Amino acid sequence: MTVPAYRSQEWLFDVAAGRYDVDLAVSGMESHSVEPLLAEMTTKAGYDIDRGAHKVREAVAELYRTNPENVLITHGAQEALYLLYAALLEPGDEVVARTPGWQQTLDLPKRFGATTKTVEYDLGDLDVHGGVRTAAAVSEKTRMVVLNSPHNPTGLTFTDDQLAPFRDTLVVNDEEYLTDFDRSVVHHVPGSVSVSSLSKVYGFPGLRLGWLVGPSEIVEKCVNYRRYTTISNSPLLEDLGLAVLRRRETYLAEYRQRLADGWRVFADWAGGFPQLRPIEPQGTPYVCCQVDRPSWDLCNELLDRERLLLMPGDVFGAPGYVRISYARPVDLLTEGLDRLGRVVGLELAELP
Repeated sequence: MTVPAYRSQEWLFDVAAGRYDVDLAVSGMESHSVEPLLAEMTTKAGYDIDRGAHKVREAVAELYRTNPENVLITHGAQEALYLLYAALLEPGDEVVARTPGWQQTLDLPKRFGATTKTVEYDLGDLDVHGGVRTAAAVSEKTRMVVLNSPHNPTGLTFTDDQLAPFRDTLVVNDEEYLTDFDRSVVHHVPGSVSVSSLSKVYGFPGLRLGWLVGPSEIVEKCVNYRRYTTISNSPLLEDLGLAVLRRRETYLAEYRQRLADGWRVFADWAGGFPQLRPIEPQGTPYVCCQVDRPSWDLCNELLDRERLLLMPGDVFGAPGYVRISYARPVDLLTEGLDRLGRVVGLELAELP
């Protein structure tokens, strides 16, 4: 079967390329330099262990208070999710997922003969009953439930109580924006799987270092499938990733400060623009705003008029929304919001 065009990547790397100089779209911290980490690189550029170097798996296992055999190091969170679909899904299986959401989860299971049953977020009620509604969608054909909490693009996060209904099926949670892994799904739903990486919170997407944490039998199935694809990670990048994990508290402190400063600036600014209706984020570096016009049109106009990049909700299946990343240096965020204000303010002035 033909895989659909990947809308978010198409927007960032094709449609918007060369048309912006202020980026409030990419959903993590700005990228950090690896230069301070280079002194800790000791590995030769040979093949790596197919499940990741033991010292890296130990470092991730420590975050979750689990064992290294429950950890697989991957090329980012996206490969972790791909391996789960490829290794576990069979024709006739069903995946329960949330929408709006990450396109890989919504479209890729079909590639392996599975069907995807979607449950929409209730954004008007901040999805307070999302756990119950999602669990109710599980059927005898359901092979896995795929969650994303904290959620991209809405910024909403499942509480422990919302995870309570999931007990009798495999739950996979994309926890890319989770900073306290004591709150991970693996501690609340028996047999579940967590997926995360160093890309968003830590600002190292170019290291392509992610992981999945779950039952050892699931790890082994994913390892076996991986032997047919990427074989292993780069040991050089794993060395750098381990250095990041050793400095984790420093990067987390910077991230938390950036969220606090950025949200204060955004919230003060947004009060003057009632035509943007933000959903207050629950631990994410971006805010999802409902708008009064097609978000694709608005985002293209921002590129043309102001050279400002936002993420249209269309790429997630939420055409009435835009995602704005506020975890930016205050000067850059202020400049971006000024540009956004000139366009949405003009719309307000044109109303009768």
